Amino acid sequence: MSDTWIKVSESERALVLDALFAIARGKSGLGSRVAALVHRLTVRPQHPDITIGVHGGQVQWTLGHTFPIRICDYDGDVEDLPDVDERGQPCRIWFEPCEIGEPDQRPTGRKR
Repeated sequence: MSDTWIKVSESERALVLDALFAIARGKSGLGSRVAALVHRLTVRPQHPDITIGVHGGQVQWTLGHTFPIRICDYDGDVEDLPDVDERGQPCRIWFEPCEIGEPDQRPTGRKR
């Protein structure tokens, strides 16, 4: 199973934590696993810390995203932009895979 990031409100987060504490207090035999999940929900940042390196108007590297991200490049003549974004704007689109660790210094803002 892959990592998943979802946005929850503060009241939803509190509800999940209350349920986990109730499970941990019970005799379910899941105490250590529940404690580890509670730790993750209370200690880890609520949002991913994503960095995108841009040089000369082009994306050069990405870092910290735990999911693929879509890069849209609008620079170019309309006839040279093979894709269209969700607003109907001509562009060049590519996906950057998940990146955890040091940024790759190879240019990723490649022209197709």
